[in-house]
Amino acid sequence: MDEIIVIGHKNPDTDSVVAAKMYSILMEKKGKKSFPRIAGDVNQETKFIFSHFKEEIPKKVTKKEIDERKFFLVDHNDIEQSVAKKESICGVLDHHQLSGFKTDTPLYFRIEPIGSTSTLVYKIMKEGNKTVNEKEAGLILSGIISDTLNLSSPTTTEEDIDSYNELSEISGIDPNKFAKKMFDAKSDFSGKSIKDIIYADLKTFEFGGHKIGIGVSETTSTSYFEKNIEELVTSLNEVKNNEKYEAFFFGAVDIMNKNTLLFPAGEDEKNVIEKVFQGEKRNAYFFLKGVSSRKKQISPLLSKYYEKK
Repeated sequence: MDEIIVIGHKNPDTDSVVAAKMYSILMEKKGKKSFPRIAGDVNQETKFIFSHFKEEIPKKVTKKEIDERKFFLVDHNDIEQSVAKKESICGVLDHHQLSGFKTDTPLYFRIEPIGSTSTLVYKIMKEGNKTVNEKEAGLILSGIISDTLNLSSPTTTEEDIDSYNELSEISGIDPNKFAKKMFDAKSDFSGKSIKDIIYADLKTFEFGGHKIGIGVSETTSTSYFEKNIEELVTSLNEVKNNEKYEAFFFGAVDIMNKNTLLFPAGEDEKNVIEKVFQGEKRNAYFFLKGVSSRKKQISPLLSKYYEKK
């Protein structure tokens, strides 16, 4: 029997780690040998969640595993965001836009327009009449809270809300109180450099043949970024050059007020923001009122611009 690695995207966030963990458990319940893995370091929020539930964070994938194992991707379908080799991919479970992913052979591929991959994992478990215990329910709930910003993100759907309510009851968790603890942990930047923060949730896109980077950092207060603008701008340029991006954008997302400070890495990006977004120019960034989702409010507009360029 093939041993399958279930893994999320590079720079893992809570939803991708939880989805990998829980989908691997589901596969095991179906009699398939699998292991959850992560592709990089997890953030403070994810550390808090797994510590709270006294659950081990999945191990980092090894080069040997990348060379020898089959991979099931969760929370991404873009090969640019994956550590897996294209020919080793046997399945995809996601909630993002299609990336033009192509394979030589058929594979399991399921994408639904919902707010969290964790919601989709829970949906599949219910379809297969698989139950979850309190801890599993808490982990899945955490993934939903994280990716939907506690149901306040514009990506949130009725399915996310229904799952959120069911899992809150099963786990016995007050989701609003737990979300506050999660977001406080996510906003803890102690011991990290600006560059660490930029890389923590950085995604690479190919829009019309243009290699574009979009990083975000979700926080309960954007003051940290406003106080460190000079260092942030310098780091943005370094990351842009290191990753060989044609353009690079970074958003500090205010979780509480649902706004984003969008930072351009240079003059070209500044001009793009002025053309694409209805934002107020402030110092070295643009204030985007009511914008809190890279997936639904930032990347689609940038994609549309670069596809036409």
